Amino acid sequence: MYTLLKTTKALLALHLCTTVDALVGWPEGGTKVTGNAVLFDRETWERNLAQPNATGSISVTGFDISQKWPSQGVNGWTLSVNVSSDVPDSQSMNANSTATGSVTGTSIFLKAPEGIQSAFADQTALDETTWKICVNVIPNGPQDDDSAADNGTCSFLSSQCIADLQQAYADKFSGSQDCYSPPSTPSSCGGTVDTNNFQVQQLPLTSVNGTEVFVTASESHAVGDETAWNNATKQVWPVLTVWGWNTRAKAPEDSTPQVQLSCLRASSVESGSDTPSSAELPFRGAAMLALGIASVTTWYASL
Repeated sequence: MYTLLKTTKALLALHLCTTVDALVGWPEGGTKVTGNAVLFDRETWERNLAQPNATGSISVTGFDISQKWPSQGVNGWTLSVNVSSDVPDSQSMNANSTATGSVTGTSIFLKAPEGIQSAFADQTALDETTWKICVNVIPNGPQDDDSAADNGTCSFLSSQCIADLQQAYADKFSGSQDCYSPPSTPSSCGGTVDTNNFQVQQLPLTSVNGTEVFVTASESHAVGDETAWNNATKQVWPVLTVWGWNTRAKAPEDSTPQVQLSCLRASSVESGSDTPSSAELPFRGAAMLALGIASVTTWYASL
């Protein structure tokens, strides 16, 4: 009976890992976990991604969310992406003794200025906040859009598409509900994006210290295989951020959230890493550390 139960649990865990495109996130983490990243627990993932082979970071104008909604816009917010090649399969949750391959992992972060980060170390601030931030990562962006590396713009989208996307998200926002399913794709965007593929995540305000909001990983590949690495460093990640309110704000009926679309790419190869063979990327020095590392008990342990 014990052997049968153990086998059933193993098969169920394998089924979940191989058929699910995305899980809500790591337990209590507020992180959207997709692709083969679902095979890793948070602690293992963050340990590997804390020493990335390539990074990208852009400045975004956010808000002082330590104050009541609505507050003034502030500089100092950053969107960033880390890419690590060759994350060992042997460190995954369902690894076996013959696992010799690896995956290429990507993590995306939204980080607040230091003063705002420290404000949410206080549980009272979390309990009383009037803000709600929705982060929407678009996984089907193009590759090698230079503007994503230079200034965070999304030149592969028309200005009308960008305006319509932002308006569609503003119109669908509700302060009384959690972050929502994406609206329909505006006709002005044609086939450049499909909102059905957007990964929507409500950002826990404790995550503005640099905890990842989105992670994904490639299919397993041989160690040193550059195909996934090349693709990951060329991938453009459009991120649509909705700066809204919750019910405590008692916002007027005609209130509108601020919606911002930015694009980023892991365009800077870290010192000591091999430059991708099919992408000419600049080198930079120190690695960007993924903050907020925490050990969690994986969901599968409860099976």
